[in-house]
Amino acid sequence: MLDPLLDKRLIFVTGKGGVGKSTVTAALGKALASRGKRTLVLETDTFSAMEDLYGYEGTGLEPVKLSETLYASNLLAEDCFVATLTRFVPGERVARAVINNRVARVFFKAAPSVNEVTILDQIRVFYEAEDQGNPRYDHIVVDLPASGHAVTFLNVPATMNGMMRGIGPIAKMTAQVAAIINDPEQTAIAAVCLPEEMPVNETIELASNLKGVLGRPLTLAIANMVHRAPLHDDDRPIFDALLARVRASTPGTSSLLFDEEPTDESDALARLVEGNALALGWHDRDQRYLGELRSHVDAPIIELPIFYETSGDDVVARVARQLGGDSSSLDHPLAI
Repeated sequence: MLDPLLDKRLIFVTGKGGVGKSTVTAALGKALASRGKRTLVLETDTFSAMEDLYGYEGTGLEPVKLSETLYASNLLAEDCFVATLTRFVPGERVARAVINNRVARVFFKAAPSVNEVTILDQIRVFYEAEDQGNPRYDHIVVDLPASGHAVTFLNVPATMNGMMRGIGPIAKMTAQVAAIINDPEQTAIAAVCLPEEMPVNETIELASNLKGVLGRPLTLAIANMVHRAPLHDDDRPIFDALLARVRASTPGTSSLLFDEEPTDESDALARLVEGNALALGWHDRDQRYLGELRSHVDAPIIELPIFYETSGDDVVARVARQLGGDSSSLDHPLAI
């Protein structure tokens, strides 16, 4: 499943709100790290999801080591702004003095896209970091804002560079960041979605906007929480005949799903059959939307099944194993 991403050093992950983007990002980082690759997972939000999913406490920009190969950090805008400013003025103390100046603070808050470009500049710093001549991180996985804002976010460096007409040290920095983002050989953009109408449409729109605005393709689409078929395809005609027979003998059996307890054996059997019919309906609906996604998005699409673990770290662990190609923990479809 990870093949489209294995040779990418920088992986941006986006998706419509509520599709499980942060969980998939955390699992993706864990899956890459489990291959022995030094992997850094970055967030760009005020409220950290990774601290809960990974069970750690952030300490500013400095990545926290979670295992031998997995690191994480949340890139808060003010910390990134100070870090970027420090690269252009002599020392953090001066940078802090500038940012704490009331007039300068009002100016920088009003100036468009300052936060975005300084966050992306900090990602560039991690991307270019080396240890003994080798990249410090084999992969950097970034949990981007929701897909409705992702293209604008990623296009900020190119826009700012154009405004500065490429002149000056800040323009040079924005050109470096834009070049990294637009390099499909080194950088991937993955979209997480649910097999539902709005997330699928937003993913299709994202893929189109990436080509139109950034001039680069979507690398990968990840369909999250896909309902698996409860039956083998070969068993479906038999099941359809059974369902028809149950409904003919006991009209209104679908309402049995909502009864507290079956009243007798025939009710119990009808409940089992109707439950499978409901699961088949969910599976068919998901496949219909996945077909829509495949027909409009020219990128590999991988499916992640629903997992019912109650804790976030357990879900991350199972999704990571699934991304890594281990499907042994999946239940097999029922056979009639």
